Amino acid sequence: MNKTKLSNLLKEEESFKLDFKLKLSLEVDSDKKEFVKDVIAMANTEGGRGYIVFGVEDKTKRIIGLTDVPVDIEERIQQIITYRSVPPVPVSFEVLEYKQKQVGILTIYKSRQVPHQMRQNGAFYLRRGSTTDVATRHELAQMLQAQGILSFEQVPCYAATLEDLDFNHIGYALKNFEARSLQQVHMLKALGILSDLDDEKKLCPTCGGLLLFGKLPQIFIPQALLQVDYLGRIMRVTGNISEMIKSFEEQVKPLLPPQYPFEALQEVVANAIIHRDYWNTCLYTRIEIKPESIIVINPRQYQYAFNENLRVHTNPWLYSRLLLMQQEEALHVGIGLGKVEALFGENNQNNFKMNLEKGLFQVQLPGTSYPYQ
Repeated sequence: MNKTKLSNLLKEEESFKLDFKLKLSLEVDSDKKEFVKDVIAMANTEGGRGYIVFGVEDKTKRIIGLTDVPVDIEERIQQIITYRSVPPVPVSFEVLEYKQKQVGILTIYKSRQVPHQMRQNGAFYLRRGSTTDVATRHELAQMLQAQGILSFEQVPCYAATLEDLDFNHIGYALKNFEARSLQQVHMLKALGILSDLDDEKKLCPTCGGLLLFGKLPQIFIPQALLQVDYLGRIMRVTGNISEMIKSFEEQVKPLLPPQYPFEALQEVVANAIIHRDYWNTCLYTRIEIKPESIIVINPRQYQYAFNENLRVHTNPWLYSRLLLMQQEEALHVGIGLGKVEALFGENNQNNFKMNLEKGLFQVQLPGTSYPYQ
């Protein structure tokens, strides 16, 4: 950290990865708890490094400065975090003289051991805008999935049975595996479509198996629903993933102008269905179709990389199985969101937005009144 970097931080508002504190108080237990809670929250929130700047009024940004900073303050901070955070959050602390005042900067590094937990109460924290809050159930699941500890697709759906799978669909999709019989249970288990129950004598579908081959996955995974709002008319699309994508085309394509590049919209919707946050049971994937814009709103997942390719590292098992299943006469997905823009030509209005606070990922495309040439 240098004065230029500090000066730039002071120009910013408090956010997911930036907080301003008037004092650095670590003398009593309650102060230590609040301090570590903020550190854990910033470490658990996706993004790069986080910073807590001490000696600054959070509203006015007025530099008050710190006094009597102990020489061993960084060592004390490390000890407090190690004692209270599981696993310990990687941090560093330094003091800079800025405008003749001492300002303390705590750098919270991007962690490879998310989620971090408060040892004393067992809670997991994260940032919501500029505030610290307890992580919800699905947010915790997001963090675990981001680290490869837990995968929604491979969670057994104990309420479902083999009767809830469409074995005709399985046989068609896996017809390239002619050397193996579909009755060979070990093959379906190896593919992650089936899972053993606790006694290993009964089988049930996994959530991923239902999403790919379920007769009606929404019975067990109600959030796996596609809701289309066409000028105020609400349509709900159900079925497994392939059926939903095809049904969306059958219902929506006739409503759009013939010259509309439907392939682009279909690609965005397919990505939304495949890569949505299935841990979030409160929100559907929504498509709002208006004259001025078509907006696809999705419960977002972790690690969206904003670049020309917009790589999305979510539900890789689902995506890889869909690629494996694609046949010449079947639906093809995967042209890439980077190519979606090109389909709209020079006047493209494509826009990608992430709302971390509301847990949404949004893609905006030109609407039905877009002037095509």
